[in-house]
Amino acid sequence: MRGPSANSSRGNDLADERATGRDVILAIGENMRQSLEPLLTKTLAPSLYQVYLHSQDFDYLRTIFGELETEAQKLLDTELARLNRRASPGWSRLLRKKGGEEAPAMQYLSAEGKWTIRFQEDPNGTLNPGDIEIVSEFANPLPASYGAGSKTHRISTTRKLGEGGAPSSLIVKRETVESSPAFARLDYKDDKGAKTFFMTKGEIVIGREAPDVWVDLRLETSLDVSREHARLQRTPEGKFRIKDLSKLGTTVNGVPLPRSLEAAGAEAKDLELWNDLPDRARIGLAGILHLDFERLDRA
Repeated sequence: MRGPSANSSRGNDLADERATGRDVILAIGENMRQSLEPLLTKTLAPSLYQVYLHSQDFDYLRTIFGELETEAQKLLDTELARLNRRASPGWSRLLRKKGGEEAPAMQYLSAEGKWTIRFQEDPNGTLNPGDIEIVSEFANPLPASYGAGSKTHRISTTRKLGEGGAPSSLIVKRETVESSPAFARLDYKDDKGAKTFFMTKGEIVIGREAPDVWVDLRLETSLDVSREHARLQRTPEGKFRIKDLSKLGTTVNGVPLPRSLEAAGAEAKDLELWNDLPDRARIGLAGILHLDFERLDRA
């Protein structure tokens, strides 16, 4: 009987290194458990989960992101139901009302009553194959004068170890970031008035407010602005770049950007046409809304 070839052995090694769908789902659940925020009569779980993957893992899993999101949402629902079943009645005895009646048992709830999960390739090149970084947000509303860029984050970086992706093979490093340093600032005015958005992570999605699409900078404006209109990225070298994903175009200082999406049958293919962004720039969306960009982290 012939033994396995060197190539097949190498293939098995690569499979051991990469993140599996199971790893991703378990990492999202672990992030939720470690990010619970207790209040007086209830405990909130983050509603929004941004999953960062090494480029190899991202390419391998990208065709099943829909399935991963569905499975992860089911896991989060199941975990909340389990926590609610185990909620200790002792809480109600400790939280008596003035009239002597017992307060309701502690409830565990999603901060927004739903789960949103988005998958993204690691923009900064800091993850290795098999690493999974989850950034979760409660998504509580901010004052009207600000955009959606300064939420509290719960970050867990999970590396797959061992075999089979069992829970015991996940090592989780947690960090709470109450006020991340801003890389850049974007001032704009949409239908709700003047706002400021501070960019605190390596890549953001800019687009029109829509219930079925995740965007970091959510704009309440005309349908001319696409739900996912553009992406803005900070490179590992600290430079900024932007790509247009819209139907009606994006400009930088009045110059139209090449469209990065190309129709390919029933689906659109992203050509990854990134364009350098100056330290100060005026970004136009569909010719109707403008963002004044300013880099803040200059050396």
